[in-house]
Amino acid sequence: MESNSLIKKIEKAGLLGRGCGTFPVAKKWSLVAAQKHKEKYVICNASESEPGIFKDKYILEHFPEKVIDGMAIAIRLLKAQQGFIYMKPDYYHQFGKKIQVMIGDDDIEIFAKPMESYIGGEESAMINIMQGERLEPRLKPPMITEAGLWNKPTLVNNVETFYDISLIAQGKYNQERFFCVSGDGFGRHVLQMNENSPVKQALEKVGWPDFNFFVQLGGAMAGTCLRSGQLEDYTIQHYSGLVVRDMEKDEHELILDWLKFFASESCGQCVPCREGTYRLYNMYRQGNYDKQLFSDIIFSMRNSSLCSLGKMAVEAVSSYYTNIKKEALGSDGGEGRKCD
Repeated sequence: MESNSLIKKIEKAGLLGRGCGTFPVAKKWSLVAAQKHKEKYVICNASESEPGIFKDKYILEHFPEKVIDGMAIAIRLLKAQQGFIYMKPDYYHQFGKKIQVMIGDDDIEIFAKPMESYIGGEESAMINIMQGERLEPRLKPPMITEAGLWNKPTLVNNVETFYDISLIAQGKYNQERFFCVSGDGFGRHVLQMNENSPVKQALEKVGWPDFNFFVQLGGAMAGTCLRSGQLEDYTIQHYSGLVVRDMEKDEHELILDWLKFFASESCGQCVPCREGTYRLYNMYRQGNYDKQLFSDIIFSMRNSSLCSLGKMAVEAVSSYYTNIKKEALGSDGGEGRKCD
């Protein structure tokens, strides 16, 4: 299949990246294809760092052949030197040997993520680790599509994205995606639904909670907090899952968990994130904090952090105040993602 023909098929399918960025896949492939450099690389990101999201694990367990096929298609189309599957440690231990056998003669290597870390799932930080460098994101530009692994043009896509590429190439793609549901009173569920399905429908499929609840859409740490009445307003296309939260559980402990998580996961490279996550956690832990100062720190992190970790580290807290408590943290910073 000619490269332009497949990219046009991907574009026609409207496929968005199935990680957290949801960047148009056809555009990313076109950017790499347009690079004149003879040496290119393809990386499958199987880090899946966000707690509460586990659909990539499900795919690696049940459909690894489609992920490998999608990668092989990308390698051929881009004339790449090699492909890599970047796996979080426990996925490597569970699926590494099986997938290595399935790779066969394809020029694909499994790279085991050396440690469990949130920032290690960011594509430029991931590439730094693969090169034996410091675990931190890169300044952009240049983008990874221009100067990625070994400063060569590099395509990085999520596990589910390569799964979908395989389906598109076979003419079997039907706008479905995988979606996780878990949380208080729930087990772990992976649904496969039309990407335009409302989030409410996904929750109804596993059983509507019989207690007062809210959800975190997008994961257990960086996910946006929404009331049950807001779920009709969102489709699953841009999200990998949701986590159900019991409203009766300790609010202080929940918010403290969010803040502590990002205070410990920040790579420390940029001041807004390094100082912001630390100060938010300690202010909230000590109590009787200045809400305006708390709000100002959130505003600063959102608008000046180097990478998405610093920007998303405050999403759960700010959206909780906006959508669940319906309170303002301060005059500027605590807006959250308004969904009324």
